[in-house]
Amino acid sequence: MGLRLFAAFCFWLLTSSALAQAPSDEPRLVAALFRSNWCGPCKVLEPRYEAVMADYAEAPLERVRFDSSFGRRGALARRARQEGVSAVYEATAGATGFVLLIDRDTGDVLARISMAYSDADIRGALDHALQVIADREAFGL
Repeated sequence: MGLRLFAAFCFWLLTSSALAQAPSDEPRLVAALFRSNWCGPCKVLEPRYEAVMADYAEAPLERVRFDSSFGRRGALARRARQEGVSAVYEATAGATGFVLLIDRDTGDVLARISMAYSDADIRGALDHALQVIADREAFGL
């Protein structure tokens, strides 16, 4: 009985609306990679993206990976709720091969990085998104 009650509590805690909101101590900018093993554009984008992101290890952003390789849409949707980006995740409709830079507080997509982006383009998108977030925070938005 005690174990069932504990399990029920854990389930409630994991699915409660309190977790759907972004914790305030987490970075406001989310870099969400939408990928799968069979995605051709992913194979072009990911090495570039990973190489550039190495230079942003200390930047105030959170990296999230939504890997659709094994068709776990339910689990990925729960992860999106936990990260505070569920509306954006649902709008992607399972598409892969891109990175979205998302303002966690507003849900705004600040950039969509695709395989057409060079390393310089990826850096430019990241720098721009980080500046937008800094400006919004400076103005109390």
